[in-house]
This record gives sequence, structure tokens and C-alpha cells, in this order.
Amino acid sequence: MDKFSGLEAFITTIEENGFSAAARKLGVATSSVTRLVDNLEHHLGTTLINRSTRRVNLTAAGEVFYRQAKVILRDLGHAESVVRDLDSEVRGRIRISIPVALGRLHIMPVLDAFMAAYPAVQLDVNLTDQPMDMMEHDLDISIRIGQLPKAGNLIATKLFPQRRHVVATPAYLDQYGIPQSPNALYAHSTLIYDYNAGQDIWRFAKPNNLEEVIEVALEGRLRVNNSEALLSAVKKNLGLALLPDWLVNNDLNNGSIVSVLDDYVVNPHGMQSAIYLFYPENRRPMKKIRVFIDFLKEKLSG
Repeated sequence: MDKFSGLEAFITTIEENGFSAAARKLGVATSSVTRLVDNLEHHLGTTLINRSTRRVNLTAAGEVFYRQAKVILRDLGHAESVVRDLDSEVRGRIRISIPVALGRLHIMPVLDAFMAAYPAVQLDVNLTDQPMDMMEHDLDISIRIGQLPKAGNLIATKLFPQRRHVVATPAYLDQYGIPQSPNALYAHSTLIYDYNAGQDIWRFAKPNNLEEVIEVALEGRLRVNNSEALLSAVKKNLGLALLPDWLVNNDLNNGSIVSVLDDYVVNPHGMQSAIYLFYPENRRPMKKIRVFIDFLKEKLSG
């Protein structure tokens, strides 16, 4: 039997929730999909799918086989891409995940030049502040603020450094005063980037003594999960926020907001001192990935 066609028919049937839908997706007759799955089950000597008139469900064996089959087909697709790359122009689809504000302000504006330079490349861009599992979502590239938890199959490369500032408007500081130390933040209205529910901890240290860290646990008068919305709240005189330089530099330069506590290093031992690009190790040989990374590093290095 054609094992790879059987795997494709099986996976598509599950993901499209039916043989007819799978046949439409694959552009073949429903009977062909049914036959391929039947042959696959016969070859394995077990039932993978429970059939019903309304939907299909995986058996216990099917659950195990589905996970492995997806990896096999994905790896086959990657191998085919690598071989095609050897003697061809840069082509193919690149699936990318980028934080919302970083993507909108800094990554998306340079992608038009990349697409003009490489017309045979297609980009699927997912703007989200929630880290996505690269294997589960079959991502080629993830751009994140700070390092992701270590994973043996991911390669990291730094795109550009990042510094965080505690910022507020001159009007807010005129009314409530300028905090002279991290602990003075408890007396202020603080605006929090909402990674998760509960307190947010801002960490500070003096440049000449990075080992002595001051932690300030803040509830926050306002919590929001979008950094641009947080900056907007700062500019409406609602309080102080901890925001990255790539987001606030223009406003700092024109004086609409100011930075305080500049005698301290913020997040001195944190992993958020740079913007990193991650990609799975098995993407390393792909020409489209290498070209895209080199392009971004060149455009963003300044």
C-alpha cells in the first residue's frame, strides 16, 4: 500500500471531521479516502477511527497513531523543502508568530521589502502576545520578547537589544511627584502589562551592584494585556508603567512622557533584555528560513 497517501488520508479525515470533507480538501473521491484509511487499518491490524453518520472519532490506538503520523508527514514535508531548496530560488511558505505591538511597529513594516525581494515566498503571520507551541502549530519562526524556556529542538538568535523604562507623563508626575526609589512606587498608580492574574513584580538594581535586587510587587490600578493600550493609558495621565524602549522611544524623545528611576537597572537578571527569534532545528537547512533570518537581522540591527 501507499503508506504516505494513507497517512495523509487518515490525518485529513480527522482534521476535517469526516471522509467527505477530507475528500474535498484532498481533491479526490470520498471512496478513495475511505479505501486508503481502510487499507491503513488493515495494514496495522487495528481500528483507528470509529465511524458514525455524523462524525468520526479516534480510537485509543488512533490517538497514538495520529500524533506520530502528523510528525512523520511534517518531517517528510520539511525534507522535501530542503531538497527543493538545493537548486532552486527561495520559495515556500513561512509561518511566523510575533507579539502584537512589536510586530505592528517593527516587524510588519519591513516585510513588504522582503516579499518584494522574494516573490516566491508566502508569509503566514500570527500576531499574538501569547507564546505558541511551535511544534503544535507547525511554526517556522517565533519572535519573542526575551528567551523562551529551553527546548532541545529550538535555535535562538538575537535580533536586537531591549531596555525597559518606568514611564509617566509630566502632568502625572507634577501632580503626584516623582518616585525616587523603587519602593516609592507603592504610593503611586501603577499600570500593569497583564501576563497573568495576580501581582506583577518589577525588579530593580543599581548598576554597580546587580546582585542586590529590589523587588516591588504591584497589584496595579489598571491591568491590560496589550502594551500599546498600556502606553495609551500612561499618556492619559493614569499612572506609571514599565514599558520597552522600542515602544516608548518616540514619546520619550518628544517629551510626551518621561522616564523615572533611571539610576536603576530594570529586570537586572531577567531574560527580557533582548528580542529573540526562534526556529526549530530541523528548519536550519531551509533556504527560505536562512534568508528570512538574515534579512530581519540586517533590517533591525540599526
